[in-house]
Amino acid sequence: MQVVNVSLTTATTSISEVVVTAMGVRREKKALGYAVTTIDKAKVEQRPEGDVVRILNGKIPGVDIGATSGISGSGTNILIRGLSTINGSSTPLFVVDNVPFDASTNAQSGFVQGNQTSSRFLDIDPNNIESISVLKGLAATTLYGERGRNGVILITTKNAAARTTLKKTEITVTQSLYASTIANLPEWQNTYGGGFHQSEGFAFFSNWGAAFANPPHLLNHPYSRPGSAALSLRYQSSFPDLQGLKIPFEAHPDNVKDFFRTGWVNTSSINISGSPSRDISISGTYTYFNDRGFIPGNNLRKHNFGFGGNARLSNRFTLNSTINFAFTDYQSPPNSVSFGSGPSGNAPGIFSDVMYTPRSVDLMNWPFEFNDGGSAYYRGSNDIQNPRWTAKYVKFRESIQRTFGQMSLAYEILPSLNLLYRIGLDNYSDENSLQSPKGGVQFPTGVYRTVTERNTIWNHNLIGSYSHRFNANFDLSASFGADFFINEYKQSGIYSENQLVFNVWNHNNFINHSNRGESGGNLDYTSDVQQKGVFAEATGGYKNFLYGTVGGRNSWNSTLEKDNNHQFYPSASISIVPTSALNSLKNNKWVNYTKLRLGYGTSARFPEAPYTTRSSLQINSSVFATRAGTIINTNTIPNLLPNKNLKPELLKEIELGLEGRFIDNRVNLDVTLYRRKSTDQILFRDLDPSTGYTSEQINGGDVLNKGIEIAAGVNIVRGKNVTWGLEGTFTLNRNKVTSLPEGIDKINVAGYTDLGGFAVVGKPLGIIEGYYVQRYHDANDPNKPGTGQLIVDGVGNYLSSTEIGIIGDPNPKFKTSVTNNVSYKGFAFRMQWDYTHRGDIYSNTIRTLYARGLTKDTDMDRYLGYILPGVKEDGTPNDILNDATNIYFNSIGFGPYDRSIFDATVIRLREISLSYALPQKLLSKTPFGGISITASGQNLWFNAPNTPKYMNFDPEVSGLGAGSYRGFDFLNGPTSRRYGASIRVTF
Repeated sequence: MQVVNVSLTTATTSISEVVVTAMGVRREKKALGYAVTTIDKAKVEQRPEGDVVRILNGKIPGVDIGATSGISGSGTNILIRGLSTINGSSTPLFVVDNVPFDASTNAQSGFVQGNQTSSRFLDIDPNNIESISVLKGLAATTLYGERGRNGVILITTKNAAARTTLKKTEITVTQSLYASTIANLPEWQNTYGGGFHQSEGFAFFSNWGAAFANPPHLLNHPYSRPGSAALSLRYQSSFPDLQGLKIPFEAHPDNVKDFFRTGWVNTSSINISGSPSRDISISGTYTYFNDRGFIPGNNLRKHNFGFGGNARLSNRFTLNSTINFAFTDYQSPPNSVSFGSGPSGNAPGIFSDVMYTPRSVDLMNWPFEFNDGGSAYYRGSNDIQNPRWTAKYVKFRESIQRTFGQMSLAYEILPSLNLLYRIGLDNYSDENSLQSPKGGVQFPTGVYRTVTERNTIWNHNLIGSYSHRFNANFDLSASFGADFFINEYKQSGIYSENQLVFNVWNHNNFINHSNRGESGGNLDYTSDVQQKGVFAEATGGYKNFLYGTVGGRNSWNSTLEKDNNHQFYPSASISIVPTSALNSLKNNKWVNYTKLRLGYGTSARFPEAPYTTRSSLQINSSVFATRAGTIINTNTIPNLLPNKNLKPELLKEIELGLEGRFIDNRVNLDVTLYRRKSTDQILFRDLDPSTGYTSEQINGGDVLNKGIEIAAGVNIVRGKNVTWGLEGTFTLNRNKVTSLPEGIDKINVAGYTDLGGFAVVGKPLGIIEGYYVQRYHDANDPNKPGTGQLIVDGVGNYLSSTEIGIIGDPNPKFKTSVTNNVSYKGFAFRMQWDYTHRGDIYSNTIRTLYARGLTKDTDMDRYLGYILPGVKEDGTPNDILNDATNIYFNSIGFGPYDRSIFDATVIRLREISLSYALPQKLLSKTPFGGISITASGQNLWFNAPNTPKYMNFDPEVSGLGAGSYRGFDFLNGPTSRRYGASIRVTF
């Protein structure tokens, strides 16, 4: 018998990581000259959140995510590498299973009216995600052309993931239940009640009344209305038992707290995957998600179905297909803008009439509706809509039915050459409505607005791929092809007023009808946009340590004229792996892997809306009626002057990166520096109305973004049974408007014209401007004008400016996140902390609670006199005595807007979880392949140290709705806290 001696040695070459890049092309990560971050399914599934973008918060450097509010289903903001466009959208491109996915909001009203539309990436099921790749730079997104200008989020579902052949069918069932509660109510003071200047009474907006006495004073119930006026008779007939009733003037400590409820988030999910044969794999997923929000009337319900398969056919063909169905139902009371005295946008707001409820008002126990169904509340003129009435009757609703998926057929022409054709579809319909019955304050006769939206995206790809190793030193891979993108959007709607029968929802139950919504926008609209392009990209490798990539795309877009509707996007990058090139670094235990990368990329922005370069005709029927009853119809031209010479915005970016693993692969680091400039901004210029137009679109203006992105990790303990690791991200972006067209000093980009975000040369894009307190400047003072002491007027209140100026910068200085991961045998513990440094926010919540005297921040001796710090107009120290009511109402609360600007620094326990997986030896004789239990929570604690102590204000809200610009809170309400558990069973 022959004996063969075999010796084993430790492998020194690690398997290269493969990632998904643009157009679904898979590349070795070491060959990429640009940044790509990949998130696996473990970080997104089994979370108490139906919005996949919110789950990603803090997990990816360079990506800034913010919620609009804590309302379940409300929209989400996401920015990658800052704002590059002044007027355009900054939402990244979502691609699901290699098909462009519409992530817009299609809002039917502006932020003033609430804009509670959800973001359409809400239709994606987090429990059906295999992985997410985020392409942040233009060098990474060139093949997508203009659609990739804001970055690309590539989502691969479990149904589309390439899987090895399974020996048996695998079934995974997940069930979770989480509580959803309000995260941040203020700490109220219960010393003083409703009134003004220490008077006492129930019929006041404000809480500057007398101190509560012991025993309490007895006052007439606010619903006790003597007299013969129509409103008094209405109270008398609806509430006869309250007429003449005396009730105590006392604090109701939980009158606001009890308005909110404990919501519940229930998720049931099942995934089935298997291989009927060696050449076929299939997968199917179903998830039911029900999120009952913490405010009454708010609910999000989703059904997600997904199915996919992959088949290797004979004669070198491979077929892959996925199909997904999403049924999303979302409803919530509107959340309109409020400045602290009811909603300001002539539309109801659920938080606008809750947060400043006086301490002496028993919100939850007093009746809230008349016999006829109308709203009843404590004000003498009944001019505040009772929030309980709003929650019961006023609804914003969306019902979405969506189908998205793809089918591809690949053919292996040669072992090194493949050709693939893919057709993708994303189609959804949205039944969108707003209903408010008659008897309310904002819509006293009732309104009913319904809009039917239908959006269809067809995407065709023809992609060739080539890969060949010429010898031991050289290899080449290339992708080339063409795509054709069609986006058709249609909507029609009716806006009806003057309801006949209370709370009956049919347009026939209303008298007046229009095709314009509550914000004045046209509800009937059609858009058809086509984009096509050809592209190519090639990567050459030398000795597995030097890689160079060149690529380009030429696009044609239908929203501009022929001379300007095409654009070529070149890109180039280089990647160097010193640890594979230098003998001194090979097999080095201290420096295990390093990569240097440099990338250059370009993109563009075409107008999102078509029909702006040519004259058009607007047909409007039933515009108004004459005194004789004749209906007048009109034909008009738009107020926008067509500009046939309009060109696309151009973007250019260069990025430099370093990747490395060190100390026996215990430490990993990924650092990126980038510089992106966007030129030829598409802007609007005002015109003299005598021209027949009010504005035109022009090109001009530049925006610059520079930043640093860092992802790092360290394995502190790496034992057989115990591991302990830390992960961290760091994001810093500096944004500046470097130029604007001649004759344009600044551009209002968000909010109001006297309080909003602006584009100002030399300042960050979105800088906040508004009225401010004037400051004293002595001509002999060496300080610059505007840096002196605050000026008070003749009665001791702060003196407001007569023009607006810069009062804040909403852009954070940096954001960072640290995640702690500990495992011991079957236990795993995860904790994520986030920190945002600086960045300003204008807060109407703080402003209103200050002005109304509600929180412990105003729990001082209100019978004393106070003097505001500052000087009088002549420069002498202020000595004007004032009372607390005037100071907080006129100067600190409702004073000039700069008094309501706060530093939005916040530290947050974003996520915490503890899970346990049963040992396999306990399951070996059972039908179960695995069982795990997880307890977790989100947003369990936060602290915004530079906001008033007792406000408990969370700056992670956006009063402007889902969009690009931030820095405003218009009484948007609290955020949510979620905690609960889930169980996962695999068969």
